[in-house]
Amino acid sequence: MDVSILLARLIGPLYLAVGVGLLLNQGYYREMLRSLPSGGILYYLSGAMALVFGVAVLLFHNLWVADWRVILTILGWLGVAKGILLLVFPQAAIRFTAWTARSSLLFASAILALLLGNWFCYVGYAS
Repeated sequence: MDVSILLARLIGPLYLAVGVGLLLNQGYYREMLRSLPSGGILYYLSGAMALVFGVAVLLFHNLWVADWRVILTILGWLGVAKGILLLVFPQAAIRFTAWTARSSLLFASAILALLLGNWFCYVGYAS
């Protein structure tokens, strides 16, 4: 199986579930973000997981092509950036989390996750 299709099949359902969860339970997720401790092990573990995800995607899929597969590469690089941010600059990540809980970014994230999840499921499972 092509690595691009495999990644689309893995990431598509995840993004769909995240998008639906965020849309249906915005209040819950806002409260969850507000109640995160200001620092601590959760930010460290999230950063480590994001960095591992990003590096893993890039190890197998660092494709800069003019089609849908480039989105997977961009997600890999975003994972690396997020991981580094959380591990190296945790205070900035804490401020961003607090801002996200107060802004409309949660709704926009839900819509983006749904769109990407649908697209990845389509290209991953239609072939």
